[in-house]
Amino acid sequence: MLRSVRFAPVCLLLASTVTTTHAALLTDPNDARSWQGANVGTFAGLYFGANNATTRQQVIDGQLLDDGWFDATGYAAAQMIRFNGTDMIANPGAGSGGRSLDQPGVVQPGIDGTYAYDIPGITAGPAANGIDQYWVQTNNTIGATVFDLGFAAAKAAVFNTIDHGPLPQEAIESTVYLSNDLVNWVQAVTERVWLEGIYADTSVLWDGFVYAVGAPNGGTFRYASVIWGGPGALQADGDNEINGLMGLRANFDPGPGGVPEPTTLALVGTALLLLRGRRYRAS
Repeated sequence: MLRSVRFAPVCLLLASTVTTTHAALLTDPNDARSWQGANVGTFAGLYFGANNATTRQQVIDGQLLDDGWFDATGYAAAQMIRFNGTDMIANPGAGSGGRSLDQPGVVQPGIDGTYAYDIPGITAGPAANGIDQYWVQTNNTIGATVFDLGFAAAKAAVFNTIDHGPLPQEAIESTVYLSNDLVNWVQAVTERVWLEGIYADTSVLWDGFVYAVGAPNGGTFRYASVIWGGPGALQADGDNEINGLMGLRANFDPGPGGVPEPTTLALVGTALLLLRGRRYRAS
């Protein structure tokens, strides 16, 4: 006779394997720390018009700042389908990108701790379709440079490259527009800033201030267009350096194109073995 089989513990194990970029949200409006010269008051002045007790509390209440780095493991990068007006699907070898030279965990005399970069001959698509040391510069025409997020995203993470100060203005020097049809665009709003960028190695200066944007009405979107300057930028000095974009769910989880981390796959495998064993014992 078959005995009842309980699935709840296995389901809980499976649920626990789904990891996100864990928040280390700032909670103190008077936090005295700075990140490449920027502090809570800096963001209060830039986003709320002044640096005072009220606006610093607005930064905290809005969960704007995360004192951590955006671990992109398991997330899927968006694919750039237009670059400054060029159809990248029809012309995959178009355009060019730059490369930041300082790399995490590598001793590079004369380069470590600098904003040094070069133009290595990489085309725009490979430069923009991965989260790495390569980047592109967009123009300031809405709809000219477009990323396909791959699903109906609730937020988009913007990975930028820094080549000089001031900060965070030089990191957030773009405006993002969102669309579902590549025709109608709405300006995105900045919802969170990861203060340490994408690398745990904080000596890499060009990496910092990853930010996520969302639609002002809270809706979802498939495409994101990036321009330099514009009303969503903290400054407009004629260029930007975009490492890449990623679509996110409402809770900043990866979208369906994300790949589970190795540890996640191992835990899922363990859960399946447990489930198989329970079924065997129940027979």
